[in-house]
Amino acid sequence: MENKPIQQRRNETIMPGYILHLTAAQMFLKTQKGQKFLKTKQDKNNFLIGNLLPDTTKIKARSHFRDPKYHDRMIEYPETSWFIKKYKHLLSNSSVVGYLFHLYIDRRFFKYYMPRIVEFRNAQDEREERRDMVKDVLLKRTGQRLSKQDFFSEKYYYGDYTKMNMYLVNRYQIPTTLDPNISNPGIKEVDYEDVKQVLKELKTYLKVPEDAVKNVRVFDVEDLLFFLENAVGVFKI
Repeated sequence: MENKPIQQRRNETIMPGYILHLTAAQMFLKTQKGQKFLKTKQDKNNFLIGNLLPDTTKIKARSHFRDPKYHDRMIEYPETSWFIKKYKHLLSNSSVVGYLFHLYIDRRFFKYYMPRIVEFRNAQDEREERRDMVKDVLLKRTGQRLSKQDFFSEKYYYGDYTKMNMYLVNRYQIPTTLDPNISNPGIKEVDYEDVKQVLKELKTYLKVPEDAVKNVRVFDVEDLLFFLENAVGVFKI
């Protein structure tokens, strides 16, 4: 989920938030593979910036390399192989690796994690994936049923990201001041300059106190972090 003002969030394709992406990126930087591949401070900065790039545009289907066949679904995920095929020649660039890592985390999150925690139901109370046919959202952790409008709100899904932000920043020592002045080596789906606006927005999501994490309603925070750690562990450059 891309963090957005509340009025712009409803009924959109759900996405992991900025801070959650930076959390996964920071996890990777601390692994042996991350330390080996991204050695310098600038490399690490550029990798983190790369993790924000896919969310810098409004044309998310393009920037996230989603298959048009599934645009009517509640959950879509990137075709990372499409990105690799198109930009294999740029994968020595740390910002490009960061971009790929964002797509990889999205794919793992939506393909494997989201089905574990929520289920979408239609008016006949049958499992449903088509966005227009979904009536209710079942939270598997609590058994609670919500309307789509309630689920996509600050009370639940989007609000959980906000509540987790400061906890994750402090726990994983995520840098919130990054240098956005890096050159685009040839990624056509985004404008690297737009990351500056994302960094400005990022600051507005860090005002909720750390202990707000105790009040998340959709996620089990430790389970989510365990999932991310496993996903990070099998990422290959």
